[in-house]
Amino acid sequence: MNIFTLSSFIAFSICEYLAVFVYLKNPRSRVNKSFAVETFFIGVWTLFPFATGLSHVIGTPVFIARVVYIAAILVPPTFLFFALNLIDLHDAAKERNRLRTCYLISAGFLLSSFSPYFIRSVNPSGMTFAIVPGALYHLFFAFFAMTIIYGYYKIFMRYREVKGFKRNQLLYVLIAFVIAGTAGFIHFLSAYGVREVYPHDFLVILFTAIVAYSIIRYRTMEVNIVFKKTAAYSLAAGLLTGLFVALVLSITNLFSTFANAGSFKVSIFAALLIALLFNPLRHRIQSFIDSTFYKKTYDYYATVRQVSSKLASMFDHDGILKFIGDTLYDLLGLKSVYLLTASSGRYETAYYLDKKHKHRAAGDKDAAGAERLFLNKRSGIAGFYRRSDDIIVRDELDGMGREADREAEHIINDLEPFHGEVAVPVFVDRKLALLIVLGGKVSGDMFSKEDVDLLKTISNQTSAALKNARLYREKINSERLASIGMMSATFAHEIRNPLTSLKTFAQLMPEKYNDVEFRETFSRIVVGEIEKIDGLISDLLDFSSRKKTSRMNNYDLTELLDIIIEDVRGKLEFEKTNIAIEKNYNGRKIQMSGDARKLKQAFGNIILNGCQAMNGEGVLRVDIKERGKYTDVEIRDTGEGIQQEDLPKIFDPFVTTKEVGVGLGLAISKRVIEDHNGKIHVVSQPAKGTAFTISLPVQNE
Repeated sequence: MNIFTLSSFIAFSICEYLAVFVYLKNPRSRVNKSFAVETFFIGVWTLFPFATGLSHVIGTPVFIARVVYIAAILVPPTFLFFALNLIDLHDAAKERNRLRTCYLISAGFLLSSFSPYFIRSVNPSGMTFAIVPGALYHLFFAFFAMTIIYGYYKIFMRYREVKGFKRNQLLYVLIAFVIAGTAGFIHFLSAYGVREVYPHDFLVILFTAIVAYSIIRYRTMEVNIVFKKTAAYSLAAGLLTGLFVALVLSITNLFSTFANAGSFKVSIFAALLIALLFNPLRHRIQSFIDSTFYKKTYDYYATVRQVSSKLASMFDHDGILKFIGDTLYDLLGLKSVYLLTASSGRYETAYYLDKKHKHRAAGDKDAAGAERLFLNKRSGIAGFYRRSDDIIVRDELDGMGREADREAEHIINDLEPFHGEVAVPVFVDRKLALLIVLGGKVSGDMFSKEDVDLLKTISNQTSAALKNARLYREKINSERLASIGMMSATFAHEIRNPLTSLKTFAQLMPEKYNDVEFRETFSRIVVGEIEKIDGLISDLLDFSSRKKTSRMNNYDLTELLDIIIEDVRGKLEFEKTNIAIEKNYNGRKIQMSGDARKLKQAFGNIILNGCQAMNGEGVLRVDIKERGKYTDVEIRDTGEGIQQEDLPKIFDPFVTTKEVGVGLGLAISKRVIEDHNGKIHVVSQPAKGTAFTISLPVQNE
C-alpha cells in the first residue's frame, strides 16, 4: 500500500462516516439528506486509487474504474440538489427545471459509463492509475465543471444576502466544496497527461475537516453537538499521526526514487523526524483548538448564581440596566447591546454599549445617535411579544425561507438599526417592561442553545429585580409622603398653640392696652411663643441639613459640659423643679477637636431630655471616662425610662412621647455625633431611668 491508496481509503472512510453522521442527526431535513448523498458519492469516487490498486485481487483496472465512476457521474446533480436545498431554492420553478435537466444528462452518462466511448482504458501513472478518456468523457468533464461552478455561484450569491451565523455556515460550506471540487479537477487532469505528484484525496480529507469545523462551530445543517476539549485533542492527535504516516510514505517514496536510498535508512530518518516534531506540533495544535473552538466560554451555573446574587441586592432601576448590559456585553463577547424601556407609545434606548462607546447611557452627550434609536409599540417585535415570550434569534428567522412571512420581515427590519442579532424580552406583570437587543458576537460565533438558555434565565431574574426595584421605589415614596404628612401634622399642632396665644393677646390688645400688668404679660408671652416657633424652625433646618460639620476647632470637653449644665440648671431653677444635676468628673481639661457649637446642641438636647423625663424630681448624673483614643460621656437620669419596644425608634425623626416638641432633638444629636465619627448608645429600664453613652474620638480626623 502506497500513499495514494492509503489516502484514498482514509478519504473514503471519513466521507462515509460524515455522510451517515449528518443524516442521522436530522434525517427529516432535506439539506442533511442531500448532503449525505453527495458526500457518499464523493467518498466512493475517492476509492479510485485504492480500488484500482487492488485490481489484481478484485478485477481489471478498467472495470473497477467504470464502477467507481458511477459515483463520479452522480456527483454533479447531487451537489446541485444539495446547494439548492441549502439556500432554500429547491422549490423555485426555474431551478427545479435545471435540476431535472442535470439528472437527465447524468442518466445519459450512466448508460454509457461501461462503454469505451466514456472510459477507453486505464493506464499506470506513477503509483496510481490514470483514465484514458473516450469521446463522452470530455463532455462529462465539461458538464461536471459547469454544474459545480453553477452550484458555487448560487451559494455565493446567497452568502452575500444573509448575515450572522447563517453567513458563516454558507462561507465554510462553500470553501469546503471548492476544495472538494479542486480535488475532482485534479483527478480529471490526470486523464489528460498531468501526473499527480501528491494524492488529491488529501484535499477531500480537508473538505471533511472544514465541514466538521462548520458543524461544531456554526451548527451547520442544524447539527448541534457538544465537542469536549478532550475529544478535540484526541481527534487532533489522530489526524497528526495520520499526517506523519503519510509523511513517512512520501519521504520513503521520494528518497527511494530520486536518492536511491535504502528503505531502512529512510525509515530511521523518518522516525527521528517524528520524534523531533510530534510533541511540539501536538501542543501547537491544542493551542489552536483552544483559540479557535473555545474562544469565549463561561460556566453556565456559576454565571447564573453570580447574576442572581447581584440582582437580589439591587433596587436601583438604572443600576440594574447597567449591570445587565455590562454583564451580557462582556460575558458573550458582543459587538453591541441595547436596553430599551417602555415609554409612551414606544420603547426607547435607556442604556447601550458597543465597541466604540463603552458604558454609555442613552442621555450621554457622547452617545452618538443612541437616544434616537427606539421601537414603536406597533412594530413587528412589539407585536410578536404581545402573544409570545420567546427569544428572537435573527438567524432563525433567516432560516424560514427566502420569501419569509411578513412578520419575520418586519422583525428583521426592526433589528436592523441596532445591528441586532437577538432580542430578549423582560416581562413585569405580563407586560413588556424591557427589551434587550444584542448585536452579533465579535468572534462571529452563533448564539448556541446554552446562550439562549442563559438569556432566558437572566431575563427572568431581571424581571424579578425590576419588580423589586419598583416596589422599593413605591415603598420609599410612600414612606416619604407619610413622613411629610406626619411632619406637617406635628408642626401644625406645635405652631398652632403659640399662634393661638398670640392671636388671643392681639385681640385683647385694643381693650387692655392701658393695663400695665397686661402689657408686661403680653410682652413676656409673645417673646416666649415666638422663640418657641423659632426653635421649631431651627430644629427642622438642622435636621434637614445633609452637610457635615465644617467648623472644626479645638475645645475643652469639660468646659463645654460645664457650660451646658449651668444653662440647664438655670432653666430648672426658673421652673422651680426638684431636679439635681451631679457632675461625676473632676475639672481636668480634656482637649478635643470638633464643632463645639453643634456638640453643645447635641449634649444639651440629651441632658434636657433626661431632665424632662423625671417629671420635676430626680437626679441627673454626667460622667466622663477616657479610654485610649476615645472619650465617653455618660448621661444618666432617674426618670420613667423607655419601653423596650420603643428603644429602636427613639432616634427616628418626629418620634416623641412628650407633650411638647416635634421629636427632632435626639435625631439631631445622633447626626451631630456621627458627623464627628462618634457613636451613641442607650440603655433604659422602665421606672429606673435611662443612660446615654456618647463616644467621641480624642482627635477627630
